[in-house]
Amino acid sequence: MKSERIFSLLCGLALVGIGVLSLAGNMLLRTEAWRMWPIVVVITGLLLTIPGFLGVAHRGFGAFFIIGIPVLVTSGILLFASIFYNWEVWALAWPLEVLGVALGFLLAAIFMRVPALAIPAIIIGVNGLILAFCNFTGMWEAWALLWPLEPLSIGLGLLVLGLATRSPGANMVGLIFCVMAGVGFFIVSFISMFNLSMLRFAIPGMLVLTGLIVAAASFIRRDSPSRPEPESTTA
Repeated sequence: MKSERIFSLLCGLALVGIGVLSLAGNMLLRTEAWRMWPIVVVITGLLLTIPGFLGVAHRGFGAFFIIGIPVLVTSGILLFASIFYNWEVWALAWPLEVLGVALGFLLAAIFMRVPALAIPAIIIGVNGLILAFCNFTGMWEAWALLWPLEPLSIGLGLLVLGLATRSPGANMVGLIFCVMAGVGFFIVSFISMFNLSMLRFAIPGMLVLTGLIVAAASFIRRDSPSRPEPESTTA
């Protein structure tokens, strides 16, 4: 019975969304309402995303975010490009697809209550931010200096996992990766001194940020909850 209600709710919301967006297109674009064709992709993204919010009651439904969020991001870019007839926006906005995947994993981790999904969310999200920075600035050579962000993202993911599951092993491995990232930033900070771009300020800042993360990680409880020892029986 609940599944029928959910299906009915999704279909109703989809029809309302199509009607509202079509009406807006006819009012605003008049004879060029055909440009609203990405609405189909928008509705598809909504249908794939809305069930994810039901993950509060049914954990498995949260997996829909991993597919739904990237589809919604794609539909938003398509709708913008079609309405304003600016298809060149893809050359600038494509890193948003990577960030959409990261957001999908993050929401899935929250609604499915699976902390391990935070690891790919953070790794993909950090890479998406690097891609966005390089794409917007055109400084693709920055990868040579930003590579310590890779072990840092792994370390952050493991620290989140360890904090959520109270796993000393995950905390320790995550801390090791963060220290590795700090050493990497320490090395590239000297190289960035000869770089005239904003990286000569950004790299030392990332070194400071990594140091703060490592310092904060020292306050994470590393010992697992103590188990009560079995009572000894005396004959």
